[in-house]
Amino acid sequence: MILPSRRLRHVSDEDLMTRFAKLNRQDTPQARYAENQVLAEAQRRDDADRARAIRREAVAANRAERRFEREVEGERIKMEAEAYTKGYLVTAEGRARGISDAEILSGRERVFIRYATPEAKAFFAETPRPTGAYFRGKDTRITYSDRPSPRGPRTRRR
Repeated sequence: MILPSRRLRHVSDEDLMTRFAKLNRQDTPQARYAENQVLAEAQRRDDADRARAIRREAVAANRAERRFEREVEGERIKMEAEAYTKGYLVTAEGRARGISDAEILSGRERVFIRYATPEAKAFFAETPRPTGAYFRGKDTRITYSDRPSPRGPRTRRR
């Protein structure tokens, strides 16, 4: 009649309530003890569900707050970059290829080095770019060189 508490933890909610209903019909001290045991398990499950819901809400709120902070910081850096470059972040070649200001701000470094204006390169040598790595705490300032690679120019093989 009285089950160990570790066994009650593995019983479904339906079985737990069925057991409670059966125990409720009996009028013995063991039945009262088992009834209290079932009620304690039901309370433990309710508390665990409540704690899970609170945790889920806290995680969602934290994510929303971090997303908002990233957006604000990204917008701040974008405004500073536009003011410094007078709105010209992308070279004419980059605009012809469809490269946007957003790609220069937070896109791949290779695209940045190839299509960013000299003013944008100078700005982002001093200021970090608002990329995912920046928001994880890494330094995303661009150190670049317009010199050719040490291997020399690329040649096509025919």
